[in-house]
Amino acid sequence: MTERPLDARPGDSELLEPERNEQLRRVDWRFLLHRQEPPRVIDLAPGPDSEALRLVSEPAGPGEADLVLAGFPSRAMVRLAIDALAPGGEVVCRWWVPRVASPQRATRRLRRAGFVGVRTYWPGPQPNRLPHFWLPLESREAVAHMLADRPARSPAGTGLRRLWRCAARFGYLAPVYVIARLPEDGAEGAKERLPMLLTGGHRSINKVVALEFEPGRLRPSGVTKFARVAEAEVGVECEAAVLARLAEERPGVEGVPAFRERVRRCGREGVAEGALEGDSLLERLTPKSLPELARRVTDLLIDLAGDGAEGTNQRTTLEEHLRFFEERFGPVLDEDQLASLRAASAAVAGLPVVWEHRDCSPWNVILANRDRPALLDWESAEPQGLPGLDLVYFLANAAFVLDKALEKGTTRDAYRRLLDPSTPYGAVAAAEGARYCDALGLDPGLCPSLRQLCWMVHCRSDYEHLRLAAAGEPALEDLRNAPFLGLLLEELRQ
Repeated sequence: MTERPLDARPGDSELLEPERNEQLRRVDWRFLLHRQEPPRVIDLAPGPDSEALRLVSEPAGPGEADLVLAGFPSRAMVRLAIDALAPGGEVVCRWWVPRVASPQRATRRLRRAGFVGVRTYWPGPQPNRLPHFWLPLESREAVAHMLADRPARSPAGTGLRRLWRCAARFGYLAPVYVIARLPEDGAEGAKERLPMLLTGGHRSINKVVALEFEPGRLRPSGVTKFARVAEAEVGVECEAAVLARLAEERPGVEGVPAFRERVRRCGREGVAEGALEGDSLLERLTPKSLPELARRVTDLLIDLAGDGAEGTNQRTTLEEHLRFFEERFGPVLDEDQLASLRAASAAVAGLPVVWEHRDCSPWNVILANRDRPALLDWESAEPQGLPGLDLVYFLANAAFVLDKALEKGTTRDAYRRLLDPSTPYGAVAAAEGARYCDALGLDPGLCPSLRQLCWMVHCRSDYEHLRLAAAGEPALEDLRNAPFLGLLLEELRQ
């Protein structure tokens, strides 16, 4: 078998979004490697991963590779990999057809050849689809976590779990990836960590999340989020900066992940955090539980706001969002609507600055210690934000979940009902909005302006998603039908 160096890589941004997402998810295993920068690669076994790897790597010559992509590690394949790798380089061996005890045989062969840090990953849960996770088979904790997170819901499901356990025990799973490293200067190094990767998502901008486990603990002790593409690095860097600043300025506030460090893997930025344990609020959200859960989230947002300073620096951020909105969405609105937004922006001048999460939705809230809410995903956060916007966003999305409005495409109708205090969800929204205003000393008359600005700010997400889907400027008709714009128009209509 001869070496085939990878050609010069194209940019992943040249692909349309569906293909880009599919290609990059094939090689999310790169976040299990040690290298900080994009690896120099030699491909010894071209296959489905090869084209994808070309998007995120550089070609290498013999003896210079940071990464070798190989098939099942036969003796000949192992020798070729050693010749291709530089000291400290890594080999990724993968195969798609079940072989009896193949992970065990591959591990023994690589270790005998001098490789260290050998570990085995199963991309699951379905072999014929893109992975939702990469499971380290040597980690009992990660395996138990995966099985607990996907309980059997039928006799057939119970049978499949038993079959999977049997296949894993006897090394008959496929596909399988085995990763190993050549030591530098003969040193074996520290014991290898065995994180589990979560790699789902419908868009390439979705993050790759690594879960760290301590021996004997079924819950993850640490979480590291990686940007899959360059556009997602802004959010990762924002989350790192906000969590680090929160830890310094508000060390006692609850419901916030602990910042650990910034990291870099294969040319992409990441942030390491302490894991927050708890149940997703989505699992508890029902029409009956909404008042109590909304009360608890409101308490968290009041606590997070603290004693806000005067909103002098806040104006710069708000004006930038207004400028962006007018440039991108101005063509689909009339002048009266734009004037209303400008008036709303002027009306909230001088309000206290608060820590704004900016994605405070039910799927980003967990019920942690003593069922107190905690907030995940701080990548959109604004340290000098406006009060009330997080509460507006949470209450609206809670109503959308309960009404199944997101699936039906009826968010605007659901939001219209939410604005009516005589409806069940509207009564909850009115009560919690009044309690929030009272706690922060806000004029309740400013709530309509704050709601308008909330949806104006979130229209930026509409634009970015449409731009990714179109690989360029979105069409005006697509902008007119953007979901957050629909909520803003409903608010302006009120």
